[in-house]
Amino acid sequence: MAEIHLLLLRNRLAAAALLLRASPLLQNRARAGCVAAQASKRPLLLCAKFLAARVGKLSIRAAVCAGGKSIATMAKMNRLVPAASWPGHVGLHLNTPIPTRESRNDVSSFTVRLNFHGDLSFFLGSKRRREIIERGLSEKTSVKDVIESCGVPHPEVDLILVNGQPVDFYHTLRADVDVDVDVYPVGFLPTLFTNKRLQITHFTKFLADGHLGRLSRNLRLLGLDVAYLNAAEDRQLLEVMQRENRALLTRDRRLLMHAVVQNGYYPRSQYATEQTIEVIRRFDLLRSIAPFTRCLRCNAPLEKVGKAEIIEKLKPLTKIYYEEFRRCSGCGQIYWPGSHFSKLQKRIAELHAQFSKSAA
Repeated sequence: MAEIHLLLLRNRLAAAALLLRASPLLQNRARAGCVAAQASKRPLLLCAKFLAARVGKLSIRAAVCAGGKSIATMAKMNRLVPAASWPGHVGLHLNTPIPTRESRNDVSSFTVRLNFHGDLSFFLGSKRRREIIERGLSEKTSVKDVIESCGVPHPEVDLILVNGQPVDFYHTLRADVDVDVDVYPVGFLPTLFTNKRLQITHFTKFLADGHLGRLSRNLRLLGLDVAYLNAAEDRQLLEVMQRENRALLTRDRRLLMHAVVQNGYYPRSQYATEQTIEVIRRFDLLRSIAPFTRCLRCNAPLEKVGKAEIIEKLKPLTKIYYEEFRRCSGCGQIYWPGSHFSKLQKRIAELHAQFSKSAA
């Protein structure tokens, strides 16, 4: 009987010793050690965040090393593992470094020199139009972001050379001895790297924002497909642009910089006639001009219609003096070569003359 009591006493002492070994882990929640800090004997910088306690995981505080490059955390804890094996199990995972986002201190600062060619200097401001712009970077950045940080929307850029080599918008600028970026607009040096151009030179479908009403009317007068939303918000403009695959015409620089805009143009002039010439030149539209083929109100194509079909909608004098009519396939508006026709013809002649003059 005494032997049995002695055996039970030994078992109780062993269980008590085991509980004492495991209790620091349960009470302190196994603070994670930083491997880099242990190696360098530096004090740990404790993070305020905690790992979420889930099934099979311990809730432990994350310790960040002084370099900010790695943290050591404990992985899943198997509840089925005997308590006596916990210390070794914890130690194994505490020595496992997990890489985190690269520290800024690990990226050398470097300078990017940007040279904007052609009329891209329009976006730089009067004081900097003849200067090479320098940007100091401390982390890897796409060349598109660097260009747009200077105020130049990406749809205006047709060719990018980094240290003399053509790249696309997603090219990443990294620390280098010298980083020189040359930026070219559409139509500038057209024989240079013809297979590395970034923009479509010929486009026939457009979307104009609410500030370009006169430009829209001029382009429609020339038979060009231009959607115009007078009171639309930016979000609506971008949705229509994407859905109908249109090039965006706007003098809102931030809107033109939106990531979803693939084709677009920022008219330099504030006057509708000059803006019209700019758009024709930029998108190579001279051969696409077909006057009096689109509705000036809704942009839908015009169709020839017999006088008998619409005679009830005509005014008395119009019925007498005119025989040729066109009707909008969208809104039903009726057009005929009335007194306003000569004014429209005069405007078209002026646009042709201005375009020929600017091209000379």
